[in-house]
Amino acid sequence: MLEFAKITIESKPLIDSYYYKYGERSCQHSFATNFCLNAKYKDIFVEKDGVLYISREGLDDDNYRTYLFPMCDRNDRVKLRKAVEEIIEDARYYNKKVRFFTITKECKDILYELYQDRFIIEGNRDLYEYIFTTERIATLPGRIHQSKRNLINKLYKTYEDKIVIKTIEDADKEEIRKMYMSWIDDHTGDDVSILQNEMKEFDLAIDNYEKLNMIGIVIYIEGMLAGFNFGSIISNDTYDGMVQKGNIDYNGIYELLNKETAILIKDKIKYMNFEEDLGIEGLRKAKLIYDPEYMIEKYIATEA
Repeated sequence: MLEFAKITIESKPLIDSYYYKYGERSCQHSFATNFCLNAKYKDIFVEKDGVLYISREGLDDDNYRTYLFPMCDRNDRVKLRKAVEEIIEDARYYNKKVRFFTITKECKDILYELYQDRFIIEGNRDLYEYIFTTERIATLPGRIHQSKRNLINKLYKTYEDKIVIKTIEDADKEEIRKMYMSWIDDHTGDDVSILQNEMKEFDLAIDNYEKLNMIGIVIYIEGMLAGFNFGSIISNDTYDGMVQKGNIDYNGIYELLNKETAILIKDKIKYMNFEEDLGIEGLRKAKLIYDPEYMIEKYIATEA
């Protein structure tokens, strides 16, 4: 069996070294996600013989033990086969079969090449990730983005010099927390356990903001917090947007949050990952209307 360990802040340099090299710009390959979403996914890790293994114990069930696809040189099929065999052996220790959660198309093709019909592989459109260039989001060019530019311009025309945009500092964190808690309170009709986990995730993110190398902005209008947006760098060229909330009384606040975040990072970061839409119709429409550069296809592979 593999000797997994809990993911801590001290694990970040090691895990990042693999994610930056093999992560394919996917938000599932984000240390901040591993760390902050522990209540949901219960991620654990081990490095062995030049391979990083992540087990997602929070998604295990009576029949399957859940893993991310092993992180190593994808061109080394011998190493990859050995890594998959290590995972199969680990699952057998628990008397379970293997489930690979949200693998990319490249990993799906490799798995089929190595094992053919041993795994049942199914695409999941709800988990596709939206990738944009920071330049596109920063400039919102062309007719397709005209409505977004109009909303932002109207917001500025209405409030003029009463809009303040700046990077997140310690002094902003309490206001950010209050806004997030207000959002939680507005969703009291939702699943309580899900909301509790989301609050835990948020607290871990904001309490470890600097240690996780988060990047984000706040927008104040008339002295009141109108919105915030923050995320993490998950590779040498990709930013993953993790948490975004805005006061919808300010029409255009989300468009302004996205645009200003892109402006903040565009000189160093080429791509922005807007993550999945989870099959939520309104969220899917909102992401598609930005016209993504491409989408990261996601698959779930289960051992037959």
